[in-house]
Amino acid sequence: MARGTRAVEKYQVKAAFDGSAADVLRAAGFSRTFVTELRKEEGLIRLIRSDGGSKVIYAVDRVQKGDTLALTLPISPVAYPSADAPPVFAYEDDDIAVVVKPCGIAAVPLRSHFKDSLASMLACVWGEFVYRPVGRLDKDTSGLMIIAKNALAASRMHALQLEGGIDKIYTALAEGVLPESGEIDAPIALSADSIHREVSENGKPAKTLFRRLTVKDGRSVAQFTLLTGRTHQIRVHSAYIGHPLAGDELYNAGSGFDRLMLHCSSLSFPHPATGKRMTVVSPFDPFSVV
Repeated sequence: MARGTRAVEKYQVKAAFDGSAADVLRAAGFSRTFVTELRKEEGLIRLIRSDGGSKVIYAVDRVQKGDTLALTLPISPVAYPSADAPPVFAYEDDDIAVVVKPCGIAAVPLRSHFKDSLASMLACVWGEFVYRPVGRLDKDTSGLMIIAKNALAASRMHALQLEGGIDKIYTALAEGVLPESGEIDAPIALSADSIHREVSENGKPAKTLFRRLTVKDGRSVAQFTLLTGRTHQIRVHSAYIGHPLAGDELYNAGSGFDRLMLHCSSLSFPHPATGKRMTVVSPFDPFSVV
């Protein structure tokens, strides 16, 4: 596809109740932002009656139970520069992909990392595409990330994330011998240097669960589960309890490792199309990458 051309994505939604087209679409899983976009251009929503008649309508127009809403959504695929290698796919279907982001690769294509982002890795496989990451990992954190492959999947997955419906487990290597398990409940705020985060009574609530798996050479392999989603949460909380993560140059400088030993190793969530609960895993052995 030539750069700058617009493709389309098509959807059909059956109205489950009488109401406005916007209400029906919101109930079907489209986000408020998505529905608002439909108001900006005429001809994006076509109403198909049960008798076969059809007409173009707007999001505010009324529909009846049993009507079908046919959506035609213009999209503008982006030609990201291809990376040297494609990503590893842990799962993929028509709606989502779950990829294993390497350490040192930016989750989103920022100006400083436009050519070495996960989007560029995906471009090796998908060519020009619309990049729809669901959440993101720090550049130095490796592991599983969800990429929505269409607007409806993106809308539903982002809603799940806001509701806490995506369960994430991280595997990490921490300094010292962690307790067998525990909960860290300590608010996190941005520090004065605007780079680090720190535990502060003025911060936002943050809770992390951990479970120690093994101990080797004075360090602990552990699983961490986030109950909130603050930036650098596991890294800050681990350092706060006296067990900073190996290879963490921000919170444990000079630990002797050439990468951050933190990996998103499990994601569990309902599939955006089927609703079926699924779990995707990416095993991580910190000692195998030392």
